[in-house]
Amino acid sequence: MALVLSPAGAAVRECTERCGAELRSSSPHFAFREAKGTAAWRCLPVLALGVLVGRRRNTKRLRSQCACILRAQPVEHETDVVLIGSGLGSLSCAAVLAAAGRRVTLCESHYRLGGACHTFTAEVGSVGEFHFESGPSLYSGLSLTESPSQLKHVLQIIGKEPEWIRYDRWNAFLPEGEVNVAVGYQEVVNKLLPKYGGADAIVQWQKLMKELKPMSDALYNAPPFGALRDDNWVAVTMGRFFRRVLPILGLPGGAARLSQPFEAFLDETGVTDDFVRNYLSLFSFLLQGLPSYGSPTSMMAYMMADLYRKGGTCLDYPKGGSEAIVQALIDGIEEQSPSAEILTKAHVDEILVENGRACGVRLSNGTIVRASEAVVSGADIGITQGLVKSQAPELEQFFQEWSGFERLNSFIHIHLGFRGEGLPGEHCPDFPAQWGVVNDWADLEAPRNVVLVSVPSLLDSGFAPEGFHSLHAYTPATEPWQDWQGLSRSSAEYKEKKKEAADFLYKAIERQVPDIRSRVVFEQVGTPLTHERFLRKPKGAYGWRVLAGSNLPGHSTPLPGLYICGDSTSPGIGVPSAAMSGHICANNILSVSEHWSLLDRIPDWHYELDM
Repeated sequence: MALVLSPAGAAVRECTERCGAELRSSSPHFAFREAKGTAAWRCLPVLALGVLVGRRRNTKRLRSQCACILRAQPVEHETDVVLIGSGLGSLSCAAVLAAAGRRVTLCESHYRLGGACHTFTAEVGSVGEFHFESGPSLYSGLSLTESPSQLKHVLQIIGKEPEWIRYDRWNAFLPEGEVNVAVGYQEVVNKLLPKYGGADAIVQWQKLMKELKPMSDALYNAPPFGALRDDNWVAVTMGRFFRRVLPILGLPGGAARLSQPFEAFLDETGVTDDFVRNYLSLFSFLLQGLPSYGSPTSMMAYMMADLYRKGGTCLDYPKGGSEAIVQALIDGIEEQSPSAEILTKAHVDEILVENGRACGVRLSNGTIVRASEAVVSGADIGITQGLVKSQAPELEQFFQEWSGFERLNSFIHIHLGFRGEGLPGEHCPDFPAQWGVVNDWADLEAPRNVVLVSVPSLLDSGFAPEGFHSLHAYTPATEPWQDWQGLSRSSAEYKEKKKEAADFLYKAIERQVPDIRSRVVFEQVGTPLTHERFLRKPKGAYGWRVLAGSNLPGHSTPLPGLYICGDSTSPGIGVPSAAMSGHICANNILSVSEHWSLLDRIPDWHYELDM
């Protein structure tokens, strides 16, 4: 079902009349605002967007972002592909499909798009607006025109992307002490290892880099992940990059060595220095959700290449925050496919199955969206299974394939707005915008052992009023669900547990801002229950524990017309795996010739490594 849409001006007038909304100014690069309070306030972001951004937005999205959408009379709607959820997996999938000319309809339960990758806003009295990251905070490879980045390739296919802010440093507080280094080879060898490593730490590091370099070189300059698909035609789409494939095929040990745990590779290479092993295991944990005992060597080889690329290794940040990436994907989808529908507050109740084929979805308001070609679920696999309510015996064994994997633990978050007097106003060597805290090397996965902190206002001043900063701190998938399960959000026990969680996160923030508590003007704490509620994640989990050598099931299902993408299909957590899953999923729906044509939009690249 689609909505009967009026022209943009009429939509604005209708919203104003129905909800009494009054326009006010807002920052152009924050396209979606937090929906709060009355229906008028929920409509306000839409109106402000249409008037203040300075260009006409697609009317369908104006209406879909508006609270009035719930009052419209549904009419049955047909599309080519309907997608469930608006995380980066679904958005990447929709973007690639739209670029191939498909009509896409994306249904998001929440009033905000982007899943874990979104930015929200809080108004603090007379101080003004603070903007906060909900999820990812570290990006790399995106400011390059020629890049191996999976997300970059999706953005290049649709011809849309944010403005990138480049920087080159992060900080960490480890059991040994503070580690403030620029990304790249030089400061690790010249500054970090002499300070914290053992007598031969540098020698061991250099030997390790020498062993890794052939792998890193081959993988970093490998074919784009966007060339992959799950059927036998992958030989054709990968075959166009055969010169990139040959170095991988020629690696000693082949695929078996690439897929072995990185810890085993360290053993083979003779790395015994405790600091080197712990430091690399931390990187592995932050990227994969597992320390080096569980992460594949291939992932670490690629990561080291990204850090030690010659010619300007750096970190990237999207101006306007992660939401700017979401907005770029939405803009690209709408430009590539003018008939695209991107709907919020469109909760999917059921995946429809007729004549042995997935043929659409039913929304909670009774709306039916019929899909002539495919249904793509970007929701958790457990949620997806529950949506298939018709008899589909071919899916029973397929869904059982996830039973051999465990979910990662959940998160606790804190978002702070604080006074910045006496602190740097922007990212600098003495005060980096991101830092991590490790309390104990014994078990990186232990609850409340590792904390990541990001202050995006140090990179983009639009995140906070002048003289203030916004901050996001969180535990990286280490908070046990069972500690929160069954608690009522209104109970005294829940509120007390939130205070305890906040205190723990404050202690990590205090490592770089000792007097942070006296500076705070806004505080918001998120828990595993928050993750479960807003992201539809069972047990508040984000992703799966996929040990080296194992693989999650693919994107195609035994039920014709039903596909899946997102964190239930790609190992590892975060932006790269999400974008990759969506891209590959789209490839499975497209013909080989369409797939081949889209690969022409990805610029070629080759980089030498400083390893």
